[in-house]
Amino acid sequence: MSDNDPRARLLRAMEYRQEFDERLGRIEQQTPFDSVHDVDTTESVELWELPDADQMWVGRNARYSPTPVRTVRNALGKCDVRHEEVTFVDVGCGKGRVLLLAAELPFRRIVGVEASKALCDIARSNVEKASGTRDGCDRIEVVHADATKFDIPDDAGLFYFYEPFSVDVSLAVLERIEDSVRRHPRNVVLCFTGRGQPDGQGSDLETTPVAASAAEMRARWNLVEIVPSPDAEFYDSFLYEYVEETQADIED
Repeated sequence: MSDNDPRARLLRAMEYRQEFDERLGRIEQQTPFDSVHDVDTTESVELWELPDADQMWVGRNARYSPTPVRTVRNALGKCDVRHEEVTFVDVGCGKGRVLLLAAELPFRRIVGVEASKALCDIARSNVEKASGTRDGCDRIEVVHADATKFDIPDDAGLFYFYEPFSVDVSLAVLERIEDSVRRHPRNVVLCFTGRGQPDGQGSDLETTPVAASAAEMRARWNLVEIVPSPDAEFYDSFLYEYVEETQADIED
């Protein structure tokens, strides 16, 4: 069968997804998280399986899948922010694993934004359960919202994306972040984790993650570092910093 054959593409996508899940399963076994904290963040979920799937627009990322624990800790540790002074925002927080890991750092607040109410409910349950074994959970808030309409906190200084959207949606989110920075000038860092979606359309060697492509299209964002993942190349993180507007930019 030719690669241009729809059936061949579907089979390749299924094979890629299986390989992805098997690799993720091996990584999860190396760094157990759910069993330690009695939470539910490991199991992947196809978004069309959720009870509120018909109420959501599904872009390129059509599933929830967790980011490996070591990858998250490594990436957040490389972000140059003053934790006590900023709010951390996970855009597309899913079941809330990254929120729980962000609570290991002294962020002022930790906010997760998720379009699926079903996933929000799971994330909130996970935060409540983890509060018995992990400090900092009282700083976590899970918001059920469309990320393109979410009101950016005035003190938000670090935004985390794990391949959550199509480029168009990511562009809309970045526009809202930029508007917020213009109203309340501050240093802002974007952390994009993941080099491509397990949909058979890309590979681990994609140069920039899909969500981060939006940052490449916007003049206000500068790539400052690519953080290698300790788990697999797929999970490398791309860090961008906001570049302040000059008077010349404003006049143009």
